[in-house]
Amino acid sequence: MNDPRLKAARKRLAESKDQEDAIEGVREIVANFLGSEEMGLFRVDRRTGTFQVFWSFGIDLEDYDLLRAMGEAGLERVMRGECHVELGARERSGTMAKAQAFVPIRVADQTIAILAILRLLPQKVAFDSSDMELFKLLSHEAAQPLFGPTDHRTSGNEGSGMRA
Repeated sequence: MNDPRLKAARKRLAESKDQEDAIEGVREIVANFLGSEEMGLFRVDRRTGTFQVFWSFGIDLEDYDLLRAMGEAGLERVMRGECHVELGARERSGTMAKAQAFVPIRVADQTIAILAILRLLPQKVAFDSSDMELFKLLSHEAAQPLFGPTDHRTSGNEGSGMRA
């Protein structure tokens, strides 16, 4: 792709120094390129079938119901590796778009985390086709910088960021 946003996002992820820097890189990509400052990252715990808040920015996600936000069909799609995007209409006040996106963060054929992008900035009305390319990039290239080379096939709880 010739999209400079994709090149910049790929470079930012690849050059992350550590997990904290990778998280900041994802925040920058979502804020600057996708137009949202309300996001969260959920780890998938395959043993229990639950999701744990790993990190959030701009919103408290401790009580956020990921399944309710996506619906069962949306969750199934995300777990299979597809993005789930809702392009809702603007609220009556016109101050915020209600679009949401749920991006699977994948290792091999496994979704190990879900990036939830919860609300767009007022100047952005909806996600477009170039945003979908950024979602794919995050889905396929964010796991290594965020979670390291841990073998994610055996457990959703192992690896960086899951310590109590």
